[in-house]
Amino acid sequence: MSKPLIYIDQNIIGLQLQGIISLAKRDDVTWVYSKEHFAEIRRSDEPEKYLDVLDVIDAKLLDLVLDGNWKISGEAQLNESGTPHQHYDAYIEANRDVDFDDTLFDPFQVWVNGGGDEGPLKDLSEKFAHQILSLTSELPFDTTEMIGKVKSIKPKFDSMIDEMISNGNDIGKTRAAFGDEKGAIGSVSGEKEIEKIWEIISPTMQGAEISCDQFFGFDPIEKQGYESWPMYLGIIGCNAVLDILGFQAEKKCRKLNKIHNVRSDAGHIAMGAYCSAILSEDKRLIKRAKAIYGYKSIGTSPILVTREANKSIQPTADASAD
Repeated sequence: MSKPLIYIDQNIIGLQLQGIISLAKRDDVTWVYSKEHFAEIRRSDEPEKYLDVLDVIDAKLLDLVLDGNWKISGEAQLNESGTPHQHYDAYIEANRDVDFDDTLFDPFQVWVNGGGDEGPLKDLSEKFAHQILSLTSELPFDTTEMIGKVKSIKPKFDSMIDEMISNGNDIGKTRAAFGDEKGAIGSVSGEKEIEKIWEIISPTMQGAEISCDQFFGFDPIEKQGYESWPMYLGIIGCNAVLDILGFQAEKKCRKLNKIHNVRSDAGHIAMGAYCSAILSEDKRLIKRAKAIYGYKSIGTSPILVTREANKSIQPTADASAD
């Protein structure tokens, strides 16, 4: 019988470094991390110290399995070989080979969440066009048609951005439009939180013929070539919707210099879905994970870790958050 996989959030590594908790290599569970950790570690001043913690506790890398077309298959695979340092070096090298700015649409996400300013948003179409042209510049075939399409998209892109700016981004008005005039969504608790939120929202969806799964991103109408939308992407999308609605949302989702942390939180919840449990010090992350896992009948147990000095964590597969 395989050992339970316990996914540790990035902040758990931080608690270990501070000596607030005590994790160690164990025979009864496997500590797990993902490339989402590498995205966060890469932004730190001292990547090595975080990798050292993962090495000491013998944590294993959990990675998404891609199909022959480089699409997410819906499965994840535990990499039993290699050290965290080796995997991190490979991650850095792979990203160095791909000249893609993963922060490109951050101004859009921040604006939708009620933050940011007009400047970066207005620059978005120009940066998008530059990114596409840069990625296709060295392709071994004639890209004239592709370049023409990119240039033709830009005016439409600019028009959409101008309309967004003219409509404003008052998050209170946005949430009120979804039926949340008094912050009811933010105070939803207990069991079946997603279903409760849908009960608040669905009356405003009359005539739209949209399901709960579609609204929360688990079954998008445009599946980008997928026959069925991967659960991983569904969880990422659901987190983005919950940011807009204000369910366990943080102010950092409205700050351009913090939005990468919001993406990482969503990524951790999505990767945690492949494990027996997910550990985090972030109460909002744990509550969101509980709501999402419960809605999709995912068996992962969200476990909130508190700052109790010298506490040795002894998780079990059926442990859960309050």
